[in-house]
Amino acid sequence: MTIAVVHKDSPEGRAAIVAAARESVGRSEELLVLHVLDDVNIGDTADTEDDRAALRGEIQSALDAGGFSETKWDLRTTEHDGDPVTALVNLVHGAGVDLLIVGTRRMSPIGKFLLERPLQRLLLEVEAPILVVKEPLPAE
Repeated sequence: MTIAVVHKDSPEGRAAIVAAARESVGRSEELLVLHVLDDVNIGDTADTEDDRAALRGEIQSALDAGGFSETKWDLRTTEHDGDPVTALVNLVHGAGVDLLIVGTRRMSPIGKFLLERPLQRLLLEVEAPILVVKEPLPAE
């Protein structure tokens, strides 16, 4: 079984990575981090490798901060041609994901009813169960 998480460098994205690590450790399953690259026409291979190294650093920092620094994980990326949600759905289906974890902002009751369009599309188009994680409340 593979547990996958959508990577986004934001508080809700970092919360999702920690939740995914917790699930993968608890279930003794593989952790797969999915990321859709914004630049469709990446020409320089060195830039691509630098981007992937930066992504790996962000992900490891989130795991370290969440207390899961020893968790083993793998990164899969894809490029999009104007529709990042379709690219992500294809990445999920191609990876054989059994559980997808996605982070989201805290929303008002109306926001929860309407959902964000990309999240709504993921919920409708991905076959695997999806766990939606909210960003943590600010410390007081």
